[in-house]
Parts: sequence; structure tokens; C-alpha cells
Amino acid sequence: MSELCDLEPMIMDCWHVCDDIEVVFKQIGDGEREPTQDELMNTLIGLQQLYQWKFEQMFLKYEQIAQKIIDRDLSYIRPMPEDEIGRATERAKFNKST
Repeated sequence: MSELCDLEPMIMDCWHVCDDIEVVFKQIGDGEREPTQDELMNTLIGLQQLYQWKFEQMFLKYEQIAQKIIDRDLSYIRPMPEDEIGRATERAKFNKST
């Protein structure tokens, strides 16, 4: 399942949010200069939007893979022929009456 291999790097890439947040708080605490409130807000807004996109793209890939698995598994299920449906219905009616 090659698409599952496509999902793994997307998941790992989302872990970068932790590294990116660490860069922000290091700049605030230990940076050569403290960022202005405007710089800080713009950085946080940018991070929020970036990771919103990353998570959306990752979830879309997950849904595509899940749908392929469902489609593959359902292809093994054959439809019940009409005569079997009739017999099953009759058995169900008989079981309810007894």
C-alpha cells in the first residue's frame, strides 16, 4: 500500500509544530532581541495557518487511504441473489412467529 507510505512523512512533518513553537519561545526568552508584539502575533497567526493546512492535507490523505481499504474489502462481499433474499425473509418471518 504505497499511499500509506505517503501518509507517514505527512504525520512526521506535523511534529515540526513542536520545533517551531520552541523557536518562538527561545526568541522571546533568549533571543538577541525580543520580538515586538506585532511580530509575535504575525508569527503565531502564520504558524496556526500553516499547520491548519498541513493537518487538512494529512487528513485528506488518510481519508483517501481509508476509502481504498473499504473499497478493497467490500469487493470481497458478493451481493445476495434474489432467491436467497426470499428464503432469508421467509426464515425470519417463521422465526418471529415461533
